[in-house]
Amino acid sequence: MILTLCFAAMVLNLGAFLDQTGVGGAPAWYGVWGGYFDGSSEPYHMTFRGVDQGGPAYRGGMREGDLVDVRRHTVLERVSLLGQPLAGRPLTFNVERGSERMTATVVPSSFSISRFWNYAVVEFASFWLLLFAVLIAWRRPYADNNLLLSTLLAFAAIGFNAETVFFAFPWTWAYVVLVVVSQALPLSVALWATLASSFARPLSAPRRVALGLCYTFVAIAVLVGDGTADRVIGLAPLIGMITLWFDPTAFLGAAWTIPPDIATFMALICSVLAIVEARGVDRQRAGWLLVPLAVYYGFASVTTLAFHVLSYSLILITAELFSVVALVTPLVLTYAALNRRLIDAGFVLNRTVVFAIVSTIVIGAFVLVEWAAGAWFVNASHTTSVVVGMVVALALGLSLRYIHKYVDGFVDRVLFRQRHEDEAALRRFAHESAYINDTATLLGRAVATVRRHTTAESADIFVRNGTTAYASTSDGNALSVSQNDPAIVALSAWGEPVDLHGITDSKLPGELAFPMISRGRLVGALVCGPKRDGETYAPDESDALLALAHGVGGALDVLGAQADGSSGSAIGELRESIRALSEATRSLPDAIAARLREGAAQP
Repeated sequence: MILTLCFAAMVLNLGAFLDQTGVGGAPAWYGVWGGYFDGSSEPYHMTFRGVDQGGPAYRGGMREGDLVDVRRHTVLERVSLLGQPLAGRPLTFNVERGSERMTATVVPSSFSISRFWNYAVVEFASFWLLLFAVLIAWRRPYADNNLLLSTLLAFAAIGFNAETVFFAFPWTWAYVVLVVVSQALPLSVALWATLASSFARPLSAPRRVALGLCYTFVAIAVLVGDGTADRVIGLAPLIGMITLWFDPTAFLGAAWTIPPDIATFMALICSVLAIVEARGVDRQRAGWLLVPLAVYYGFASVTTLAFHVLSYSLILITAELFSVVALVTPLVLTYAALNRRLIDAGFVLNRTVVFAIVSTIVIGAFVLVEWAAGAWFVNASHTTSVVVGMVVALALGLSLRYIHKYVDGFVDRVLFRQRHEDEAALRRFAHESAYINDTATLLGRAVATVRRHTTAESADIFVRNGTTAYASTSDGNALSVSQNDPAIVALSAWGEPVDLHGITDSKLPGELAFPMISRGRLVGALVCGPKRDGETYAPDESDALLALAHGVGGALDVLGAQADGSSGSAIGELRESIRALSEATRSLPDAIAARLREGAAQP
């Protein structure tokens, strides 16, 4: 669902760009007022503010402070006042300027990407956020709240792309859809607070209060908007503009920026408290994720407020500054993803190189074959050339899967040789462990192998100690955990690795626990700490560690059974000796009597 959502957002992102630049040489719909509309104290009236000297509105006769009665316009014209107009389509306003009444005909100009370059930057930054969300959802959606992070980024990109300041339409319904979709932006603030609340649980009382207030003001923001006429329009002003059942302009103005600003501030409080209360690696991860989001949303709130208090030229400067922040945010998040345990950097490098090599092979082969066919069939007809081209394209298409398979294997062997050697060493020890006949040697070598062939800060094995507990085998570590420990129960029940960050009440120290199961019962657990380089455990690495844990667990169970069998054999031999002695004792009187009879028979 998240991947589908991101794809739809990318289509919206592309649509905004094409709306502003045009398609296939056709003129763009997107037009520029040369100013913007704001709220007014007079009902059903909007104020024209921030007039661009020499712009379309100024040339048409509009001036700073002019009032426009929205009831004198069609539904499409009214909703376009909440966004951008259609380029080149004249629009006549009935203007009230003090006591004067006049008309002003404005012909919106076409969008200039060279002047409003920040629009393209924001759209590119949103596209980057979407690619980032796709990568996380594709690679590790269920680890460390990555699914929540992907959803947050997708909602943020959709919300910013769907702002009415980026679109102009010739249809009313398109504006309605756009306004509804743009509510993803305030909802993403709620997701930001939720992400912050996923760290350092359980939540303290101040964090619960901040989270509840954030949710409350996000709901208000969805209803009333952010107080601007061309950014995130609330559902209430949209309904008012279409129906005129109530005054829609009453929801425009600086005062209505308060609900979304409070929601942003509460999400910021949630982030600060999460970073303060988190510990160790979690604190670093929280900082790398939450601080860029705080800057991103904080600057967005400043930009919204600027629409009500600054001049037109200063608003443009503020918007340009925000575009820079919007571009830096995915840059920082990408660094955090590749270096702070969100996704595997090797995976990203692998996919990039594989894609580049496969593309080069396919395109090169197509060009080479086309050239050869052209040289061989130089006198052939056009139809023959087309058929040859189709055959070549079909052959390359059918062979693409095999090309990708061999290229993928080659890149994996070349770029990640050390990783595969470490993985092979772990699996090799899993097989060799069955031939070790000393328990202490087995456990010591297992821990040493894990530490040598992974970058884990720590590695330990907990083995069954009697019937009620599992004890650590590390030197100087006398830790013992109950058989009812939540992590032990999960390992026993499911037989799969357990992420210890997700089990708050477990006493097992570390990051991942691997079950050592033999004959259907848990004989121990291999516990690995965080990696020294801050990376997460790759799936193939986790599989190798699980294989090692199973191998050592089976060997440990066999050694225990042999020890029990040796004791039983000694006891059996003793019992056999006692039985033989008892039989000999019972036959002794008969032997004596026979001997006496023999003596009596002699003279």
